[in-house]
Amino acid sequence: MHATPMAGLPGMAYAATPALVDRDTLVGASALGLVPLLLAGVVVLVKWWRGRDEMFGGVTPGLLPPDGTAGSRHRVRGGEWSGTVAPVFAPPPDVRPGVVGTVVDGVADPHDVSATLLDLAVRGWFRIVDVRTERDERPRDWELHRVGPAPAETTTAFEQLLLDRIFEARDVVRLSALKGSFGLTMREAQIGLYREVVDRGWYARHPRARNGRTRAAGLAVLVPSSLAAAVLVVAGLVDAHDWSLTPVLVGLVAALAVLARWGGARTPRTAEGTALRIQALGFREYLATAEADRLRFEEKRALLSSYLPYAVAFGLTGHFAGLLRDLAQESHWTDYVDGLDWYDFGGSGPDGDDLALGDALGDVADAATWMSDPGDLLDGVDGFTDAADSLFSFDGLTGCGDGCDLPGCDLPGCDLAGCDF
Repeated sequence: MHATPMAGLPGMAYAATPALVDRDTLVGASALGLVPLLLAGVVVLVKWWRGRDEMFGGVTPGLLPPDGTAGSRHRVRGGEWSGTVAPVFAPPPDVRPGVVGTVVDGVADPHDVSATLLDLAVRGWFRIVDVRTERDERPRDWELHRVGPAPAETTTAFEQLLLDRIFEARDVVRLSALKGSFGLTMREAQIGLYREVVDRGWYARHPRARNGRTRAAGLAVLVPSSLAAAVLVVAGLVDAHDWSLTPVLVGLVAALAVLARWGGARTPRTAEGTALRIQALGFREYLATAEADRLRFEEKRALLSSYLPYAVAFGLTGHFAGLLRDLAQESHWTDYVDGLDWYDFGGSGPDGDDLALGDALGDVADAATWMSDPGDLLDGVDGFTDAADSLFSFDGLTGCGDGCDLPGCDLPGCDLAGCDF
């Protein structure tokens, strides 16, 4: 309390006025306001600690412990491993390009599904025919031709889903005809990539799950508490001009902001997942730095066939075009191009049939009549994957971009159990 002189009265007459703050209440409210903020900080710290990748100890990064041993495990400092990788001259065994791309960055993006489509073509499930239009204003298009008999191999569930939905009892389909209706299928394949990385033990849970149950519980408590504190503060200011409880409101709102922003945690990779990621990064390093004059014969053949989908998944198609230019200068160029009949450029070869990739690469002189640069031979492949990326269309399905059950998405994605398509 304090007093002010009364104007117009003799002597020292005073009148009481309301206090703006009660110091004892302010101290208690300040201490109380720190409690939710400190608790939110503890939650964020624990989430960060548990969100770091696992890694095997006692072995070279990227390798697994010897057979029959579990190996020691520890958390990676900084979240995920970021050391120097040595080039690895082959992709991780028995892991397809789209899966590799998903493990590397934890996201099954459209290009990973497109790389899967290209990989299926390379493996002989269908042939891609570049449909070249005569009118420049018409968009470029591709036809997918089913190949029979089917290759003697087993596809994964999401690969078979793509094949079934593409052809649907037909042998030929244009990529442009899949626009719109195929978007949902592409997303189901995207979820299939997430399911595979979990089923094979590289992630314990969906890589895009935010593990926000603790955050959700905290927000469920903090939101009504903040509203109640706001009511008390406003009532105190109106009735007694007292803002002593303001620190409580500030602490609750700050804790609310901290939990909303940082209360979720990334899904960490298992130690096996970290080892696979390091192997994949090593293979990517090899593809990104490969030079034609230093490659062995077997590697040159693999680069132009089975390695191409991995390059697409890693975003290295441009570097492949450069390698192609260099390889085309070698005298025994045609030795590398056998078996590249999965892509036809839509032109005509010597026998009148479609000009396949292997045919064009096998005789650069003939190909040059309609293609000025050997490196441009990959433009069609790159264009195909870009067009396949564009098949991801989720009109009316907001929040469905990464296969996770975000608000507004009516398809399961984060909880892999019980997902039936």
